[in-house]
Amino acid sequence: MVIKPNSMRRENITKMRGGDGEVQILHLLEKESLLGKARLFAKLTVKPGSSIGLHKHENEFEIFYVLSGEGIFNDNGTRITVQAGDICLTNSGENHSIENTSEQNLELLAIIVLL
Repeated sequence: MVIKPNSMRRENITKMRGGDGEVQILHLLEKESLLGKARLFAKLTVKPGSSIGLHKHENEFEIFYVLSGEGIFNDNGTRITVQAGDICLTNSGENHSIENTSEQNLELLAIIVLL
């Protein structure tokens, strides 16, 4: 199977998870294609000055791979600068958020895996 970019669903979310500004989501695969093993596989674009608010994961874990840009990742209250090439892992029961602190888009490859 090959999925072309023009058939992927795009979504714009304002104040995602209580954050600031706008986040664009390009759903690389829909939830149904993940066969009950994951609930998200997407490219997230966090606009300059925007963020994904602090939230907790239960019975799942989330991985961000930073594709481009820079930001601050909140890992259970510890704020860490992240940039292209970094991986951010949030396990079940943990909290996280991320904010774009640069003048360019912060792009993330995101997957949420179900436990």
